[in-house]
Amino acid sequence: MEDEKKTKKQLIEELNKLRLEQIEQTTIIQDKFTKAFLQNSIPTVITTLKEGRIVDVSNTFLKRVGLKRDEVVGRTSREIGYITEEQRASFINEINKSGCVEDFEMEIKAKNGELRYGLFNAVMMSFNNEKFFLTTIQDITDRKRAEKALSLSRLHLRLFMDANPDLLFLKDSDLKYLMVNTANTAFLGREEAEILGKTDEELMPEQAARACRESDLQVISQKITITSTESIGDNVYETIKFPVTIEGDSVGVGGIIREITKRIKAEAEKNIFESRNRQIQKSESLGRMAGAIAHHFNNQLGVVIGNLELAMMKQPQMSSILENLTSAMKASNTAAQMSGHMLTYLGQLFDEREPLNLSSVCRRSLPILQAVMPETMVLQTNLSSPGPVIMANLSEIQQIMTNLITNAWEACGKSQDAINLTVKTVFSAYIPPINRFPIDWQPQNNAYACLEVADTGCGIADMDIEKLFDPFFTDKFTGRGMGLPVVLGIVKAHNGAVTVESKQKKGSAFRVFLPLSTEEVLPAPDKVAKAQKFEGGGKVLLAEDDDKLRIMVADMLKSLGFTVLEAKDGVEAVELFRQHQDGIRIVLSDLTMPRMNGWETMTVVRQLVPGIPVILSSGYDEAHVMAAAGDHSELPQAFLGKPYMLRALSDAIGQALASSNK
Repeated sequence: MEDEKKTKKQLIEELNKLRLEQIEQTTIIQDKFTKAFLQNSIPTVITTLKEGRIVDVSNTFLKRVGLKRDEVVGRTSREIGYITEEQRASFINEINKSGCVEDFEMEIKAKNGELRYGLFNAVMMSFNNEKFFLTTIQDITDRKRAEKALSLSRLHLRLFMDANPDLLFLKDSDLKYLMVNTANTAFLGREEAEILGKTDEELMPEQAARACRESDLQVISQKITITSTESIGDNVYETIKFPVTIEGDSVGVGGIIREITKRIKAEAEKNIFESRNRQIQKSESLGRMAGAIAHHFNNQLGVVIGNLELAMMKQPQMSSILENLTSAMKASNTAAQMSGHMLTYLGQLFDEREPLNLSSVCRRSLPILQAVMPETMVLQTNLSSPGPVIMANLSEIQQIMTNLITNAWEACGKSQDAINLTVKTVFSAYIPPINRFPIDWQPQNNAYACLEVADTGCGIADMDIEKLFDPFFTDKFTGRGMGLPVVLGIVKAHNGAVTVESKQKKGSAFRVFLPLSTEEVLPAPDKVAKAQKFEGGGKVLLAEDDDKLRIMVADMLKSLGFTVLEAKDGVEAVELFRQHQDGIRIVLSDLTMPRMNGWETMTVVRQLVPGIPVILSSGYDEAHVMAAAGDHSELPQAFLGKPYMLRALSDAIGQALASSNK
């Protein structure tokens, strides 16, 4: 009996011991759980299901919401204000459905009012017949902000792309479309959904798709930007493709397709404008050079021709020396004609003009032209009747016609070709701006008279057309090259233009456009030049800075019966005039002199003796000289263009003396 009692007592002790051990283990586990719970790096909360009161929270939760434990435990989430009633109701609804909540996003409000984003995960628990749920809250604020920023960036990118009139696109490494803008979808005539995720092979014809793929692969593999142009219909497009990289690795292709039709046209117009400016500048430069050459050339020719003429006057008629002098005089006159061509090229010769029927002028000139043309050449004409009337100089129009037809038959060579001469009226709108000279010429009238010379000869290379009217440019034999420049000079002087149309081995067409005139063409009266006679004697004041020319002109004046006072510039001329003004009948002055030029000299001597006859002389033409008169209110009684002969000098003196006597 005692043994039974002992055994029972032992069993109770062992049972109590076991219970104590279990309690101790449970306590240890609870302590470990509590420690792990409190120190969990993820904010954790235990909440009653029924009332939603917080049983316990981790330290990280307190830190996140900025509250103390006694401000949280025993209170509801609504009371501490970190989530709203609507948020809790939505959360409870989720946990009641399946006993747990996974990745439930909610906004959390900290004590300082800062809004943060949490990712909630919860499981249901039961203890003493009461339900609880344990919730972990992962702070995803940074991720949400990054996602929001990314979403905003994508929105900005979309707005930027859709606002851009160019065609924009992005492709991935498989060359599938990731993004296209509205301009691109409109151009392709497809919805965005029909394009995204597809390759060019699925959207384009085979050949075009292959070309796009090849360039895309080149961009990705070589990490380079490629620019190409393509014409589609009447428009020109420029495509720029560039690599899309992440940390240096190519992950796709971006592209911009831009219509550049207007830019191409603008560049072409700019090139034409610059080319015209270069030609205008070249023409101005050539003009200055030609004028200077003609001036100096005429001065020297004046010495040669004047001395030849004086020498010829002193030789007997049958002298062999006279023949040599006559030959030299002819050569000098030919040189003077060349100098005249240079002035004509400048458009500075303004001879007397009258109303002319252009068709009639051509008809009257045909027999002379046909007589000198090669026998194999045929001149065909189409001259409108009545022809257009222009205000022009007859000899200059004949020279235009002669030079153009000569140029045409030389272009045809010895072949049996035809030259077509046409006269008609053309509206200004039909005068082409291409290969039109002068380059800066613009139509001022509604219609123009047109003289056209066309041939079927060798034609002209495009690169040579703009050089055709340069002095002495020629693709023929040496010694030629002033025919077309003279044509242009005459046309410029008449405020007209010349156009050239040519194709190599097909022939050329030169068209001269001259302003129409409303004046009536009258029969030309007989013109007999009447030289003004005068008696020699008295003094002539001669101002000339070229020593040789001054000596030669002085000899001419002496042969006309005058006493000559010589001055090498305007200052000397004025001083001599002061000393001898009572006996001086006339002043002959060069225009361009050092210290005091011809205009200034004339002004001073007329202040001393008003109305004194003055002749100005220059190697430049009269129109050029008179245009440079500037503020000079008075003009000379006569002008002598160098070089001149004794007859021209005598006529100028007669004209000046006669004018002063009126």
